[in-house]
Order: sequence, then structure tokens, then C-alpha cells
Amino acid sequence: MFDQRYQTFLVLVATQSYTRTAEQLFITQPAVSQQIHSLEDEIGVPLVHYRRPYLTITPAGQQLAAFIQRTQAQSTKLLADLRQPTEQRQISFSTTLSLSEFLAPQLVRVLQDQAQYRTINCRITNTQAALRALQTGKSDFALIEGNFDKRAFGYQVIRHEPFVGIVAADHPLARRTQVTWPDLARYPLIVRELGSGSRDILLHLAQAANVTLADFPQVVTVNHPAAIRQLVLADVGVSFVYRSVVARELAAGQIKLLPLAAGNVEHDLDLVYLRDSFFAADYEALATTLRQTRSGA
Repeated sequence: MFDQRYQTFLVLVATQSYTRTAEQLFITQPAVSQQIHSLEDEIGVPLVHYRRPYLTITPAGQQLAAFIQRTQAQSTKLLADLRQPTEQRQISFSTTLSLSEFLAPQLVRVLQDQAQYRTINCRITNTQAALRALQTGKSDFALIEGNFDKRAFGYQVIRHEPFVGIVAADHPLARRTQVTWPDLARYPLIVRELGSGSRDILLHLAQAANVTLADFPQVVTVNHPAAIRQLVLADVGVSFVYRSVVARELAAGQIKLLPLAAGNVEHDLDLVYLRDSFFAADYEALATTLRQTRSGA
């Protein structure tokens, strides 16, 4: 779809180095420079600012790189669909860890019911890695609850999910009729890892209450919601998760919601795909089916 100059520019954006680009493409550094200059002359705008030893991609260059990635990812998928009979088609999606607990299984069932795909690939990761998988074409779409640039991606809101504070049923705060953030800061906090959408949401909530992680006597970082659920059940500390992650434990009375004075929040759960995707109509239809599956549950 693009000639070699565009591919060279994309590698340069990734490496931020003429030398490493030349090494990766097995060409000389002058050849890399020549291709980039030729591309700039053709397009009519500067793509790179280079003053030794610093290389900077211009805003126009960043836009071009994003366009190349989007177009390549979509063309690869389209050609694969055209070449494969329906019974051999495959689809790949990413999901954040929290959503892998409850929304991803619903999605897989929907895809099975549609009977269009021989292979369904599910990649479980954090928000930032899921977005990168979209940009590089490793995933066709993603289920994301974290914050992302809504100007850079297409998306459909699947539902609004309560993001709640939780403790073990026998925790001292479980007996309170009202809890404040200073109350929470007396106990260890169990939180997701850097890059997690759930962690970002929790930090925004705490910041709004003028509380930071440093205010807690201990911070336990865990990279999976199932492990957080088990730690809360073991009364290791307080935590925040999507309500659906602990639905069974809430129903069984093993975990209690924290009655925060400031209230809990609802956060969008989104089906995210490349902006201006050729397959946007397919993803919108899939999101609609997921909403209907939820309302019928």
C-alpha cells in the first residue's frame, strides 16, 4: 500500500535514530536520510527535525505515522478476510485484565453465536498495551475501561460500570454506614500496576479527595483483578474494582461495598478500534449486540 520510503519513515519514528533505522532495514544511514528527504519533498511538509544528537518527529510526521499504521493494519485484515473462506476466518481482540473477568467471556459467546470465525484470539493486557496492539494491527479491536484519547480512536460505549471500594465482610470499615477517604487511608491499599486503567481511575478518585498513595500506610500492587479479589477476601486491605469483578462475593456476603461519603463512580466500558476504520460498522454492530446481551441478562 505504501512504498519503501513510508516504511522507512515508520521505522524511524519507532527507533528515533537514523543509525538504528539503517541497521534494522539493512541499508546505509545516507540511504535512510535520502528516503526521508524525498518523502518530505513529495508531501511538502517537514516530517523530522534533526540537530545532532537530537531527532524530533514533527506534528505532521506524527500524524503521518499514525495514518500509515492505521492503513496497514486495516489493509492486512481486509486482505486476510478476502483470501480466507468464511469458515477459516479469524478475529483478534485485546481486553484489559478487569474486563477479562466478566465482559470478555460475554464477547466470546457473541462471536461464537455469529459463527463467522474459525479462530478467536484474545489478548489480555493493560490499557496502554491494548491500544498499542490496535495501532500495530495485532488486535482488530479492544475492550478497554481505562482512559484513552477519544480523538485518536473510534469507540462504542458498551455500558457504564460502577467502580466501587471494597473490603472483606469482617473488616472494621464494613460495619460503617459512611466512610471517608481519610478513613480508608488508615489501612493498606491494594492497587493495580502502572499502565492499568483501573489504577488510573482510582488515582483520579483519590486526587479529587486530596489523597495520594503516600497517605496509605502500605500499598500492595497486584497485576490481576482475581488476585486482588483474593487479597480482599483474606482481609489484606481495601481496594477498588469494577462491581462485576466481585459480583459473586457480594451476593454471598463475603465482600462488602465501602459506603464512601463522596460516593462511587461509574466508568465507561468501551469497545475501541482504529479511527476511521474500514470495519467500523462491524464493530458498531458487535457493540450493539453486547449491549443487548447485557440488557437481556
